[in-house]
Amino acid sequence: MRVVETLVMAADPDTVWKIGGDTANIASWVPAIEKSHQSADVRHATFAGGGGEAAERIVEHDNAARSYVYEYLSGPLALRSYRSRFTVRDHAEGAEVVWDAEFEAENADEEPALADAIRGIYRAALASLSEKSR
Repeated sequence: MRVVETLVMAADPDTVWKIGGDTANIASWVPAIEKSHQSADVRHATFAGGGGEAAERIVEHDNAARSYVYEYLSGPLALRSYRSRFTVRDHAEGAEVVWDAEFEAENADEEPALADAIRGIYRAALASLSEKSR
């Protein structure tokens, strides 16, 4: 299943990337994450409200393209696979952020609910990133 969320922000793309592209510190702008840190290429995130801990591998990080890709390694979500790309692009109104995920749930019947949950996390995070980038 695929989820794509996009938000245009009245902010400098480099400023947005400085915050959003700092893979170790996603807790600073993703409301669903209460704390995060990174060890080598593995990011650890603790979900807010006792939602558990996740580990994700940063598999690509390109400052020039303002883009990175990560894969879900372990955590509270029942996923067979999950790969996501976060990109900040130039836009006439400032910056456009595109957050794209391809995933497969362990149980295909759960994919629509997981997609809705992921969309909600992404939307709240992009709104927060927009606020912090002003």
